[in-house]
Amino acid sequence: MTHYAWTIRASGLQDVQKVTTLPELHDVLQLLKLPGIAPPAWLTMDPWREELSGDGRYVYDEGGSDEWSVVWTKVYYGPSDVT
Repeated sequence: MTHYAWTIRASGLQDVQKVTTLPELHDVLQLLKLPGIAPPAWLTMDPWREELSGDGRYVYDEGGSDEWSVVWTKVYYGPSDVT
């Protein structure tokens, strides 16, 4: 199973830093109810699989208190990642 180190930064919140799977990251994004992310499934959808193969970053920048970002880095390749 693949794991990612990731950080979510949002105005008014303490940074959230974890190492988890993508579904767990998806759950955290849903719990935070960040603006401009409806639904947060964009991280686990097929179009993102290429970008998520390593490092990436998403920034929601509408200015003011709505700005937030998530940065991720793949840190573990499990047996299911090897072909």
